[in-house]
Amino acid sequence: MSLSRELNENAPYFEIGRYINQCRVKRGVSLQHLSVRLGVNPSYLREVERGERVPSDEFIRSLTENCDLDENYIFSCLGKSPLIAREELDHHAILQETLKEIGMSELSEQQKEELYQKFSAIAESALIKNI
Repeated sequence: MSLSRELNENAPYFEIGRYINQCRVKRGVSLQHLSVRLGVNPSYLREVERGERVPSDEFIRSLTENCDLDENYIFSCLGKSPLIAREELDHHAILQETLKEIGMSELSEQQKEELYQKFSAIAESALIKNI
């Protein structure tokens, strides 16, 4: 594998690591203190911050909850859906079935997008009403 290809493949990890490091430094938290708070070895956190290690989903969740970071941004950089979205999908068969049916349908991408927008509006309304 060429060096440039390897660097391109690792780019998301460098971006995530830089984001984590900048947030930690901005808050004045030492690497040692944060690693204790997260229950990880300082070398693991250091490697994640340098983009040398792919953070686990559980680590990302703990990090975002403890440091008020944007989970969606981190998972997006990794090309993944947020962990909470995957967990909801895993735990609700009706949601899985509905998405499967939509995916297998002959609806155009525009029609699918309109359907998802309607679903989003219904969900937002329910969340506001706290149903």
